[in-house]
Amino acid sequence: MMTTLPALPATLPALQAWTSGSGTGYAWQAASRVVVSAADSPALAADAQTFAADLGLVLNAPAPAVVYGASADAVPGDIFLSLGSTDGQLGTEGYSLSLAPVLAVSAPAALGVFWATRTLLQMLRQSRTLPPGTARDWPQYPVRSVLLDNNSRYFPLGLWHNEIRELSYLKINELMVYISGLGLYDEQIRELSAFAASYHVNLVGQVNMPGHMDSAREGIPTRHQLADGTGTPIPGALDITNPLAVAWAREQALPYLDLLSAPIWHTGGDEYALYNKKMNFPQALPTLAQYAVSQFGPNGTIEDVYRAFMNDTDTVVKAHGKSLRMWNDDLFADSVVPLNADITIEYWLGGGLSPAQLAADGHQLVNASAATLYFDEHAPGPNTTAQIIWEDLDPGVFEGGQTLPGGATDPHLAGIKLSSWDAAAEDVGLLERDLQSLQRALAQRAWGSAKLYPTWAQMASTAAAVGRAPGFFDTPAAGDPGVTSLPGSKAVVFGTSQNTFTIQGNGSILHSYYNGGPYTTETVAPAGSAAGQPTALASTTQQHVFGRGPDGHLHHWWTGTVAGGWNQEDWTVKAAGSGSASLDLAGDPAAFLSGPDQHVFGRGSDGHLHHWYYNAGTNTVVANDWGGPITGDPSAVVFGAAQVVFARAADGTLHRWWWQESDAAYLHQDTWAGPLLAADASPTALNFAESQLHVFARDTAGRLQHWWFDVAAGQTRVEDWTAATGLSIAGNPSGFIFGGQYHVYFRDAASSHLDHVWGSPGLPMGQQDLSAATPGGVVALAGDPWSYNVLNAEQHAFGLDASGHVHHWFWRESDNSLHQDTWQQ
Repeated sequence: MMTTLPALPATLPALQAWTSGSGTGYAWQAASRVVVSAADSPALAADAQTFAADLGLVLNAPAPAVVYGASADAVPGDIFLSLGSTDGQLGTEGYSLSLAPVLAVSAPAALGVFWATRTLLQMLRQSRTLPPGTARDWPQYPVRSVLLDNNSRYFPLGLWHNEIRELSYLKINELMVYISGLGLYDEQIRELSAFAASYHVNLVGQVNMPGHMDSAREGIPTRHQLADGTGTPIPGALDITNPLAVAWAREQALPYLDLLSAPIWHTGGDEYALYNKKMNFPQALPTLAQYAVSQFGPNGTIEDVYRAFMNDTDTVVKAHGKSLRMWNDDLFADSVVPLNADITIEYWLGGGLSPAQLAADGHQLVNASAATLYFDEHAPGPNTTAQIIWEDLDPGVFEGGQTLPGGATDPHLAGIKLSSWDAAAEDVGLLERDLQSLQRALAQRAWGSAKLYPTWAQMASTAAAVGRAPGFFDTPAAGDPGVTSLPGSKAVVFGTSQNTFTIQGNGSILHSYYNGGPYTTETVAPAGSAAGQPTALASTTQQHVFGRGPDGHLHHWWTGTVAGGWNQEDWTVKAAGSGSASLDLAGDPAAFLSGPDQHVFGRGSDGHLHHWYYNAGTNTVVANDWGGPITGDPSAVVFGAAQVVFARAADGTLHRWWWQESDAAYLHQDTWAGPLLAADASPTALNFAESQLHVFARDTAGRLQHWWFDVAAGQTRVEDWTAATGLSIAGNPSGFIFGGQYHVYFRDAASSHLDHVWGSPGLPMGQQDLSAATPGGVVALAGDPWSYNVLNAEQHAFGLDASGHVHHWFWRESDNSLHQDTWQQ
C-alpha cells in the first residue's frame, strides 16, 4: 500500500532549489524542540530563541524548548540548527534544509540560519508535516529594501513593530525611515533598532541633506538656506557653501548615527536645490556657481560642490562604522570631482548619469525606479501595484528603460527598493494593509528565485496561506468596525430605552427596561430556558440576547421592539445545519457586533473557546473552534478590524486570540505576561478609542490587575490597581469607555460594596465606594456587577442585592449627581 506524502507548502519568496526525497519526512510534535549545535551556540542562541517564540505563535502552542547539543542529541520532531555548510553558492544569507524525522538546518553563516527559520515558519503554519527532501536557498540580491515615508507625521510604534516582523518574515532585510521624524526619545530609537536587529532587518536612518531639510523635524533656519538668483532663500535647501550651515546640518544627523545599529546610513541628496532645477542648472544657483569657481578653478561646476559635500558626508558616516547611500538624480557628468566609489546609489529617476555610467565609476546601485517601485496612495501620479512588481518589474531595468551591461545579474546591481510615500497622509492602518501585497511581490523579486506562478492573481491563494508574520496585529484604520462596535453586556441601550437581562433561578430570562416611564419587567423566555447568565447586544433595529440552554446549546432570543415580540432559535443546531461543527456551551457567553454580524464566544465542555457568528449576507450561523484550553468565561471586543478575545488559559495566564481581515485564513494567539488569574476569574476587555486595548481581571491574590496594549507605544504593560487604590476585588469586574476614560466596577472583597475605579492614559486614577457615596442608603452586592454607558451622558451599573433584586446605580453628567433604585423586585 502506497503512502501519500504531504505536499511541500509554498513560501514567499519561493525556494531556489528543492529536491524530493524518499522515506519519512518531518512531523512537528507537541514535545518537539529547537536543538542548537553547542559549538555554534554563541552565534545562533539569540536567533534560536526568536525562532522558538515565533513558532509558538505560528503553531498556537507554547514556545518549544531551546536546547544545546550535537546532532545526535536531536530526536524525531526536533529542529536542529547548525553552521558549517561549505556550499559556496549559499553565501552569507543562504541555507540548506534537510526534511527528515529530525529537520536539519545548516548554513555557512548565522544569517542564513535565521532566514531558514522564516521559511520554516511559513511552512509549518500551513502544515505540521513536511515531505522528505532537501532545499537549498539563497538571495540573488543583498539589498531587499522598503522605504516607509514618515517625514511629515509620527507613526505608532505598533506599526513599526508590525512592519519589522512582516519584512523579516518575507526576508526583506532593510527598512528605511526618516529618523528625526519618528518622534521617539533616544532610548526608544535604540530599542526599535535592537528590535529590528533581532529580526535581521536593518533599520536605515536618513536625515535628508542638502535638500528637503524643511520637510522633516530639522526646521532649517532661514540663514542656512541657499538663495536663488534673486536672493530669495530656497525652502529646505542647505547652503553647502556656508561652513556654519554645513556644521548645523551635520549636528542634525550625528546624534542618530550611533543610535542605530544598522551598518548603513542614507543621506538623501535628491532634488537639490529645487525639484526641477538641480545640479545641471548653474544659472539658477549663482551662489553655488561662484563657490565652485573659487574652490575648483575656472572649470569648477556646481556638481563639484555637490559631490564634495557628499564625499565629506561619506567620510563622516564611515567614521561611525557605516556605509553611505544616496539618491541619483543630482548626479551629472559635468564634474571634475569624482564621487567616492564606496557610496551606493539608489536610482529612482533618469536625466543625469545613467546606471551604466555610475557602475563604470565603481558604484553599487539599488533599483528604486519611480515607474515600478513607487507607491503613494491617493496621491496624483503613477502608483505601483503588486501585479506590476510581480509581472512587469525587471530588477535590471531602471527608470526610463536604462540597463546595466550585465542586466539583472550585473555585479553592480545590489538590489531593489520599494518606496512608500506619504504625500496624501494616508490613514496608517490602511497604509499598513496596502503594503501587504506590495511587500509580498517585492520579496519574491528581490530574493530572485523562480516565481511559482506567472501572474499575481494566481499567487492569491499562496499569499493568503503564507499570511501575516507571527505576532502581527493589524493597526486600526478609519472606517473599521471597531469604531462603532460595542461588546455584549447584560445591560444595553436600544434606541431611547435602557435594558437589562438576567437569568433567574428557575431558568427564565427576565428583561427589565426603562423608556421614560416606570421601570417595567417582562419575561423573555419561560422557566427552564437558560442557565448561568446571558449577554445582550443592541443594533439600530434589534435587541439580541444569548444564553446557555439546559441542553448546553447556545440559544438566541431577539426582537425588533423595546419589549415583546421575542423570537428564539438554537444557534448550536442552526450552525450544525449549515455545515459547521456542533459546538456546545459550558459557561456564560460573550458577544459583539462587527458591522451587521453578531459574534458570540464561550467555553465549551471540552474547555475550548467556541465561536459562533451570524453572517448577515448569507443568513447563516457558522461555528468554529478557536482552541484552548480555557477556564471561566471569555471577553470579546472588536479592535479596528480585528476580532479579539481574552480568557484565562488553563495555566492561569491571560491569553489572547485574534482574527483579522488581513490574514483571514488564520487565527492568531498569544499570552500577555503578568500575574496569574484566579482559578475562577474571567477578564473584562475594553477598546479605548481604537488606540488601546484594556483588560481587567482578578489575580490569585484577589487583586485587580490591569493590562493594556498601546498602539502608539507598541507594547503591552500591566499594573496592579489594587496597589494603586487599596481596593481588593471579589468576583469579576465590568466596565466601559466613557468619553476619554475607562471605568471599571467590581464587588469589594472586604465590604461587598460596589467599587468604581476610572482612569485615562497618562492621568491619575479616580476611585469611589459607589455603595457608600450614592444617596439613599448603602446597598451591598451579592454577585458580579454589570454596567453600561448611556449615550456618553450617564454611567450605569447594576448588581444583585442580598434579596436577589437587580439594584441600579447611576451618575448623570448634566448635574454631576449620583442616584440609585431597584429595577427588578
